[in-house]
Amino acid sequence: MNTMSRAFAGLIFAVAALPAFAQATETRPYASVMYDTVFSDKDRNAETGNGFSVGAGKALNKYWGVEIGGFYDKAKAQAGGTSWREYGAKIDGLFFYSRDPRFSPYVGIGLGGMKNERRDTGDDSTDFFADAGVGFFKYFPIASYDVGFRADARYRWVNAHDLPAGNEKSFAEPIVKVGLVFPFGKRSAATIASASAAAAAATAPAAAAPKGNDGAVAAAKTGEFENVYFDFDQSVLTDPAKATLDNAAGTINGLTQKFPSLKIELSGHTDWIGTEGYNQALSERRAEVVKTYLVRKGVAAGRINTSAYGEAKPAAPNDTAEGRALNRRVEIKTDAPQK
Repeated sequence: MNTMSRAFAGLIFAVAALPAFAQATETRPYASVMYDTVFSDKDRNAETGNGFSVGAGKALNKYWGVEIGGFYDKAKAQAGGTSWREYGAKIDGLFFYSRDPRFSPYVGIGLGGMKNERRDTGDDSTDFFADAGVGFFKYFPIASYDVGFRADARYRWVNAHDLPAGNEKSFAEPIVKVGLVFPFGKRSAATIASASAAAAAATAPAAAAPKGNDGAVAAAKTGEFENVYFDFDQSVLTDPAKATLDNAAGTINGLTQKFPSLKIELSGHTDWIGTEGYNQALSERRAEVVKTYLVRKGVAAGRINTSAYGEAKPAAPNDTAEGRALNRRVEIKTDAPQK
């Protein structure tokens, strides 16, 4: 294996081992323009080639994307060798380890067709090819828009079977591309989603503050309290969340006078941004921070059970900022007899 091949393999494993970030999601359609460097197969007898690629892509969901594109590259002949020109088009499937706009690593597999032309003889071959590799996107905000940097490293396999008899070649070549990405439309920023969370908390049905037995009666009828909402990627209580919990603690303490064996169930949840493991841990932290606050407000710790579901039980669709805001929550329920 040559030096370039070892470096390419190392890049694949390094990117695959990177931890995912649970941050804002980037799923807008995009166009990209990149500069290509083709490390010519030794059978070409050519120097390292260069050229450009253009493409357009679209997210299918938070993990998968599809992209179509075209390219044009050429390579000068080595001494006594052959100069080449190649151009073609392909379709890619991209698997994203994270959709964080700060760093979105992916694994890509492509299939396409290309024309290989020997510029010294005029011979050419029209061929199918396949490639596989890794890459990443990194976006930079400009006002309410973004421009992204992109890097992509692939290994390409092509069988130039249409060259004259005796000259048929199979090429295996690393290709490295760098360039710019231009997403279509304005971004859905984490700050927008966080504001939506606060708005959702403000407009959600609120548990009544205890007035005499009014709060206890209301909770006994429903067995549920107002949800506690969190900012994006946070397990810190906001001021609205603390106000919600102050009301809940007062009501719970009132209910315990009527139901001495009362139990409280807290369930933590997240939106779908980030890996399942990260979101599971985040939902656990959210449930625990709510428990800690209720205990500080006089609720006995032994009454409280916590559970965490990560992104598994959304309360609203995750494909909008508003829906994701409603999913970043802790639900509070009691086992008080319903009336």
